[in-house]
Amino acid sequence: MNKSANLLGISLGLSIGVLGGIAPALADDGLPPIPAALDPASTVDPIAVVSGSGVKVGEGTVFHPQIGIETGVVSNVFYQKDGPVTAGLLRILAEIGTSSLPSSRVNLRAEGPEPEQGSPLAATTSGDFLYSADLYASYDQYLSGNDHVTSQGGLGGGLLLRGIVNPQRPLQFAFQEHFTRLIRATNFESNADTNRDINALDLRVNYMPYGSSLNGYLYYQNTIDVFEATEQQFANRLQNTFGLHVNWRWLPLTQVYVDVSEGYNTGIGSSDKVTSYPLIASAGIQTALTLNTTVDAHAGYTNGFYANGPSYSGVTAGLLFGYRYSPLGRVTLLYDYEHQDSINANFFRDHVLQLTLEQLVAPFVVFAKPELRFRRYEGTLVMGNTGNVRDDIIFGATVGMRYSFRDWIAATLDYQLQDIHTDFRYDDGSGRQIDPSYIRHELLLGVRAAY
Repeated sequence: MNKSANLLGISLGLSIGVLGGIAPALADDGLPPIPAALDPASTVDPIAVVSGSGVKVGEGTVFHPQIGIETGVVSNVFYQKDGPVTAGLLRILAEIGTSSLPSSRVNLRAEGPEPEQGSPLAATTSGDFLYSADLYASYDQYLSGNDHVTSQGGLGGGLLLRGIVNPQRPLQFAFQEHFTRLIRATNFESNADTNRDINALDLRVNYMPYGSSLNGYLYYQNTIDVFEATEQQFANRLQNTFGLHVNWRWLPLTQVYVDVSEGYNTGIGSSDKVTSYPLIASAGIQTALTLNTTVDAHAGYTNGFYANGPSYSGVTAGLLFGYRYSPLGRVTLLYDYEHQDSINANFFRDHVLQLTLEQLVAPFVVFAKPELRFRRYEGTLVMGNTGNVRDDIIFGATVGMRYSFRDWIAATLDYQLQDIHTDFRYDDGSGRQIDPSYIRHELLLGVRAAY
């Protein structure tokens, strides 16, 4: 099997059900945004759906442990087009966290007009250094008599650290450190896997003068992305981004912003990744048309500046429309046009269409997030050739429900769909042509508890 076969389509699952790059916030609290898949304020977060009083271990220090268990079925363990292998899955979840950040800043999720800098939200903070720390883990055990299937489980999880220095002063320093281990099967039946370690560091120097309509920050982002298996390390990469973001509050409920960034991406060790210097310059506007309706739009220019092979130069743009149709329900519509560096190729280009629906019917919370992507990879890493183009149509959906018995215990039901169609074919090394298209269903029922 060709070494690159392990990675074809691997990034698709990471994009299914994850929000695009624009968010509806009208205010920036100075902290880097929580990674979308870990946002504790999101009902689709896999762990943090309950809360407890915590365990006090010292003056001002409280740990908040959580645990969960879920079981169900996965229809296509190995992401195959033909002969998919179905298996049961048992997953154990655990999380422990502590924080000096007020809950409004740990869980901040803007859904409309927000307090300005210097408002009660900012004034509730105290001290010169505020932080939060969360350690989380998941253990997957496939339930099958197939040894290839049972070898695909294992321990995933990570660590999320967030902090801000001088939170009530005009000049601030903020950081976010996020390490995660991702567990993923290969895209062909085997006892091998494509487990991956990703470390993302985000640093900010904020300038947020009290009561001013103008604020902004300088930022630096660093990502180290490596595969654990030796034969997959040709895709290992290092990404660096330096940028400037400026906000101007034009009207009480309208904010205009400009963001300019320059990157340096390259391979690590013996990686085949092509070095690039991506540039993005964009401007946007965030506004509340009514108390229940928000709009976030941005547009700009981007250029990949790849040292070898294909590159890109063109428009980047996005539009997010949010509507709270009732006090307990909200819907958002997203379109995004973006270019990103890829582990499968030099880069990929996406047209993203996404709908998100959340509704509370106490004690139930239900949500649905269907998504459609029209994706093109250029410079695919196959058989040492970096000139190939791959076109995919990606449909994904996340649908679920939460039932709260109490604040500290809840039942969960989650369904995920991944449907990938591509015109791309590759040689597996034996002369056989492989179609990396696949359909995968995952249905899990579980319970979460917090202390």
